[in-house]
Amino acid sequence: MSGITGIFRRDGRDVDPEDIKKMNEKIAHRGPDGSRTWCEGPVAFGHQMLHTTPESLHEELPFEDKESGLVITADARIDNRKELAPTLGIEDKEHVSDSYFILKAYEKWGDKCPEELLGDFAFVIWDKNSEKLFGALDHVGVKPLYYFLSKTYFFFSTEIKPFFDLSEIPHKLNQKALLFYLMDVYDNELTFYEDIYSFSPANSFSIDYNHNEIIKYWELNPNAQLVMDSEEDYIKTFRSIFSTSINCRLRSAYPIGFQLSGGLDSSSIVCMAKEIMNKKKNTSFDSINTFSYVFDEFTQCDERYYIKKVTDMDGIEPHFIVGDNISPFEQMRTILWYQEQPFITPFMTILWKLYKKMQRKDIRIVLSGSGGDAVISYGTNYLRDLAASFKWKKLINEINGYSNRVDLGFNKLFLWNVIFPLIPKNLKNMLFLSEKKSKTFILNKDMARQLNAKKLWEDFYLDPISEADTAKKYHYYLLTTENLSPLRMLDKTISAFSIEPRYPFLDKRLIEFCYAIPTEMKFKFGWSRYILRIAMSGILPKEIQWRADKAILSPVLEKNLMLFEKSFLEEKILNNKELKEYIDLDSLNSIYQEYSKGIASYESIRRIWGVSLFFWWFNGNDIIK
Repeated sequence: MSGITGIFRRDGRDVDPEDIKKMNEKIAHRGPDGSRTWCEGPVAFGHQMLHTTPESLHEELPFEDKESGLVITADARIDNRKELAPTLGIEDKEHVSDSYFILKAYEKWGDKCPEELLGDFAFVIWDKNSEKLFGALDHVGVKPLYYFLSKTYFFFSTEIKPFFDLSEIPHKLNQKALLFYLMDVYDNELTFYEDIYSFSPANSFSIDYNHNEIIKYWELNPNAQLVMDSEEDYIKTFRSIFSTSINCRLRSAYPIGFQLSGGLDSSSIVCMAKEIMNKKKNTSFDSINTFSYVFDEFTQCDERYYIKKVTDMDGIEPHFIVGDNISPFEQMRTILWYQEQPFITPFMTILWKLYKKMQRKDIRIVLSGSGGDAVISYGTNYLRDLAASFKWKKLINEINGYSNRVDLGFNKLFLWNVIFPLIPKNLKNMLFLSEKKSKTFILNKDMARQLNAKKLWEDFYLDPISEADTAKKYHYYLLTTENLSPLRMLDKTISAFSIEPRYPFLDKRLIEFCYAIPTEMKFKFGWSRYILRIAMSGILPKEIQWRADKAILSPVLEKNLMLFEKSFLEEKILNNKELKEYIDLDSLNSIYQEYSKGIASYESIRRIWGVSLFFWWFNGNDIIK
């Protein structure tokens, strides 16, 4: 969770060393353990160091290898060092940094090097011999990298802030990004600032004085299938990969924290990590520190019962914050300074307090269950697949089992999970017309018409999700179309506390395995996410292993937004003339009236919150005004 910056003058002129220093200072909060810059001719690199792994204690970046003529700056953790070491002719020792592995991988494989790397990384290399920049992001985009590219300049940075003082970049609101935000539709490359973009996952790029190219170096194979001899083979393989994905993320020189919600994903990580640490003879960790938010008043949101099933185990030290009386906009100006643009979760203020508690306990790394839903898969559309293949007996058994788990009637499940998915796409799109209207009605009508909002919503949301009409296709949709906003959002917030987030479920090996296995290993006997449940036997408490639901936080927003922010909404938002250029205030007022009467849907309340957050950001933003 370090930070990197860089400048490449494509007109061949020398970079002013003061420019890269100014850029680097803008992300000083990401690197409390050191700040360095390198500048030579038309290229300059910056780096802010956060020590996390034992190897990072010996690392200095930017690093220039005089022998090869390569210079690198990187925010990276490489997980396959052991396998790479003999091939690259270097030692997998503590004094050899992860960035050096990347440099030597580039020296050996050139632009193909990202294909050989495993881990979380964003790096840029200046190749003096070829006079070009080469860089890459990891397979799922855990590490962010933003950029501006013109005929004269290429700027890059871990965050957007270093671009704000650059006169070469126009600072205008990107109305398309705002449109997507208000419709809950996302494009991983867009930012709220025109001409500032974000690299997508598995992107590599090559830029010289006259040419530039961005390519996708890895994609999930939509036709991947893995057939094993028995269920036990699937379970053993899953457990091995899952254990490996956690183990490589435990490499640390500092205390590690675990974000524990009480759900299946985060609990599995904690319990598997405990198994791994128990087997290590020379572990430096005396106990596992878990961090959870709980609720005294919102009992329907409280997960203490399940959290306690994990934390009652030996060697686990729990830490809690109570989330009941936290406004959705508490400390929002500070949070938005780190976020740089509007974000998607209304519960960031709760997470802010949780991360602050981690910092007070000297945590530098936190493992999270984010991504687990998409990677493991609920087996959505499996019942439709059984009906389409006329496997009626199995279908009835699965619906009956599922009905018992989720406490829904057979007929309702049959209608929504079998009949509706079998409806042809064109007819289904007609049924979505009301949702289409709800996605666009809050927008200023002129802006929506000018930017063709309905067409964008169809192209970026409706068509992809409609075409994902089988369990396999829907799993692929989740793994490839799911936006990265949560990862980038969490990265920016947690950077305020000098903590690096790590996500075991977002390991490339685990993603490829879980996607390729048969759907009946994802949904079986009426149980969704079957392979994770069965693989965690003897490791995870049974109460969590076989729980059929999980708490949702919507009641917290529904109550606290009105409780804490009623006057703010009525005085600053509902009749705000500045917002009128972007928002249909009549529609906003209409849903607010429903909200004040207690009849608004959660989606409508989120709309009110989203517009209010945009106001917070826009009103306090001097960059785009």
